[in-house]
Amino acid sequence: MQYIYSFIDSIRTALNHKLNRDIAWTFVSFAVLAISGILMNILIISFRDPAALGVFNLSYSIYLIGSQVAVMGIHNSVMRYAAYHMGDPIERGKMFSTAVLLTIISGLSCGFTIYLATPLFQSVFSNNEVGQAIGYTGLGLIPFPLNKVLFGYINGMRHMRALAIFQTIRYLTVLISVALISRSNLPFTYASLSFFIAELLTTIVVLIYMKKNSLLTHLYFTKHWLKEHLIFGGKGVLGSIFLDMNTRVDVLMIGIFLNDTAVGVYSFAAMLVDGLQHILSMLRVNFNPLLVSTIRDKDWVQAKKMLHYSKIYVFWGVLLITILVVSGFYILVNNYVTDKSLIEGWKVLIVLFFTYVIISGFTPFDNLLLVSGHPTQQTIQNMTIALVNLALCFVLIPRIGIIGAAISTATSYIIGTLMMLFYSYRLLGWNMLINSTKYD
Repeated sequence: MQYIYSFIDSIRTALNHKLNRDIAWTFVSFAVLAISGILMNILIISFRDPAALGVFNLSYSIYLIGSQVAVMGIHNSVMRYAAYHMGDPIERGKMFSTAVLLTIISGLSCGFTIYLATPLFQSVFSNNEVGQAIGYTGLGLIPFPLNKVLFGYINGMRHMRALAIFQTIRYLTVLISVALISRSNLPFTYASLSFFIAELLTTIVVLIYMKKNSLLTHLYFTKHWLKEHLIFGGKGVLGSIFLDMNTRVDVLMIGIFLNDTAVGVYSFAAMLVDGLQHILSMLRVNFNPLLVSTIRDKDWVQAKKMLHYSKIYVFWGVLLITILVVSGFYILVNNYVTDKSLIEGWKVLIVLFFTYVIISGFTPFDNLLLVSGHPTQQTIQNMTIALVNLALCFVLIPRIGIIGAAISTATSYIIGTLMMLFYSYRLLGWNMLINSTKYD
């Protein structure tokens, strides 16, 4: 019993630190995301089939890429400058309100463009259902950029508990909407409308919270912040597009070279990899505003401490998750799932998960170049990752199928990490490999 009390006390002590509390809240949000993602994929396969899952994931892939085009990298600018000007509410208000106006305009433009391009997508994928599903995602793109800016502002201000709750609302709304449509007799293409429903509800809830917490003050449009957002966002937008493209380029290429069933099988496995990525993104979200201030103040002791603990705890955590997920997936598919075509997804898991183990300690710092004020280099890094993945997918998928997609994506992960190590040393003087700086 004494050990139990000691364990509880250690947890209480850890939660007394804001960063630990913030990470705890974001992990709660992730738990909801992970469960929602798994349930959503299982429900689609159970009530529909792998081909329907393929249709949904193809539309989701276009939605992710379109969302980055719509937000134009402005959310990254908002996150950085909210943290940078945390002590200056007047400047923050000007910065924030200018970003909101920009993203409302861009959301309307991009959303309606995607919706009206439905015939084009039907032609590209030679599938009317895929084209219609993608078209419906355009409606979700209308409020999405605004929500990204709202989230970026809350993130920069380190309201992490609120951010975790809002993300949870978003995930659950998508899950419930997809589940209802999957269970109904409605055309499954309507499942893509779940994004619009979730984004609209999220916008309303977040604005109410911000109003109650006096985060909607000093709202003035300024040409200075218009220029600053467009420059910063313009330098980083391609990086955000390529980053999201890299998470879906394998799915898109499988859809082009193979068929909807292959997309469904790969997506079922990749869904678990997405879960791991979201775990690490939870850490990244908490690290980003801290990195802004530590690099601004040249507090390298704090930065090095973050990396030190990341290399230890994130590595062992990812290794444990990898062993559990890969083993569990094998047992599930062999004993409880009737469609044995999913066993091919087990090989995909092995390639992707164990690659993540290798680079795990560095992944919470993926946005280091962006938050340190080098969006152009962040774009170059993300662009290289995506183009390498695209080229390898083009070569390997027609030859060895979905395993080729997994190898391509895994290779891009490693290259991205190596580029981050190179730029962090060249631009910041921080050798992340051995965790030392030129200021030591």
